[in-house]
Amino acid sequence: MNLIILLAFLFAIAGFFIYLVTIYNGLVAIKNDIDKAWANIDVLLKQRHDELTKLLDVTKGYMEFERDTLTKIT
Repeated sequence: MNLIILLAFLFAIAGFFIYLVTIYNGLVAIKNDIDKAWANIDVLLKQRHDELTKLLDVTKGYMEFERDTLTKIT
């Protein structure tokens, strides 16, 4: 009888330990997903900055073209 109670107790402890490990692994996976999402946001912000810088350079060049064209016309 004592052996059955001991085995039941050990199985309960093993089950609880497995439950804790599963919870921990789930939390680590969520943390990794969050870090990955922030990394993607950083990449998108850098791309947007680069594109805006290029757009600014293009508009400056177009502004010079328009200025020269208007100067030649008048």
